[in-house]
Amino acid sequence: MFFSEEKNEKTFVSSPVSKLPATAPLLLRFRRRGHRVSWAVLLFLTGCGPNSVPPPCSLAFATALPLRFSFDQALTPAVLDGQTTSMVLDTGSQFTLVTKSTADRMNLAIVAARGEINGIGGSRGVYVFSARSFQIGRLQGKSLPLMVSDFVLSPGGRPADGLLGADFLASYDVDLDFPASQARLFRVLGTCSAAPTTLGGQLFQAPLVGSDRKLDTRPFVRVQVAGKTLLAAVDSGAAHTLIFGNAARRIGLRLEDLAQEPHFRARGLGPDTPVIVRHVMTPITIGEVTFRNLPVAIMDESSPDNTDMLLGLDFLSHMHVWLSFSSQMMMMQYPPEPSPPVPQ
Repeated sequence: MFFSEEKNEKTFVSSPVSKLPATAPLLLRFRRRGHRVSWAVLLFLTGCGPNSVPPPCSLAFATALPLRFSFDQALTPAVLDGQTTSMVLDTGSQFTLVTKSTADRMNLAIVAARGEINGIGGSRGVYVFSARSFQIGRLQGKSLPLMVSDFVLSPGGRPADGLLGADFLASYDVDLDFPASQARLFRVLGTCSAAPTTLGGQLFQAPLVGSDRKLDTRPFVRVQVAGKTLLAAVDSGAAHTLIFGNAARRIGLRLEDLAQEPHFRARGLGPDTPVIVRHVMTPITIGEVTFRNLPVAIMDESSPDNTDMLLGLDFLSHMHVWLSFSSQMMMMQYPPEPSPPVPQ
C-alpha cells in the first residue's frame, strides 16, 4: 500500500486483500457497579504558584516505546509486578487491560468492582485488578489499575498479554512513528497557544473531539464521507479502518450491494464473528486533508457506542501521527519523516 500526493489530496492504492480472518479492533466501555474506582496512573505534573507567571510552552521527553508488529498489532513490552508482558499499543481502548490468563500467571489480586466491556462481537465481564509495580519504557510507578477480562487478543501465534490504553497514553502527547517502529511520549510543560510537536515538514491537522462519557479519554476526529459527518476513533489497536453498519447505511452503503467485494470475518471482544466487507472509499476528508481510494472494512454490525468509524493500523502505519492530548489536536505527516533525536 502506498500514497500518491496531489495538493492536499492523497490516494491510497491497495494491494490484494486477504480473505483470511483478521483480528478485529476492541472498543471498551466500563460500567462501574457498586465501587468507586481511582484511575490515577504515573503522572508527571508541573505547577505554578498563585502569583507566578506560567512557563512558556515546551515538551519534555518522557519515554520511547519500541514497537514490534505481529498479526496486525503494534506490541510494546511492559513489566508488571516484575514480569515482562507484551502489550498492544491501543489508543482505541478506553482502559489499560490484561487478559485473565495473564492476570492468573501474575497472581494479581482483585481490587474492587465488576463491570462489563462492550466491543465487536459482543460483551464480556470485567474486573479491576492492580499491578503493585510497573515499568513502561523508562516510566516506573506503583499500583497501576488494570482491567481484566477473559478473552484472547491474537488470532494466532503467541497472544498479546494486554492493551496499553488511552487512560495511560492520554496523560502525554504521543508521537506515533509506526514507520520507525516506535512511539514516544512527551509531557507538555507551560501554556501552549497551539499544539506542540517535534515533527517537521508539512503537517495536516484535525481537531480531536472529546467524549461525553466519564473516564473516556480516547481520541476521536470528525470525518467527512459522502457528504456526511462521521465520528471516528483514532484506534491503533484496530487492524482495519472500519465503518460500522449504522454509519454505512447513513452514507448509502449496504452490504447486499457489495456482494462482489472481498468478505471475511472479524474476531473481536465477544464470541460472535461478524462479517466484514472490504471496500474502497473515495473521498474521505479528515481535517485538512482528503484521502482518495482509501480501503475500509464495512461491518454489518452497529457500533457498541456512538462511534461511527475506526481509523485503524492499516491507515495509521503508513504515516507519522502526533496525538496532542494537551491541545486536542491530531497532526498527520506524509511522507513520514524520522523523529528528531531527543536527550536521553
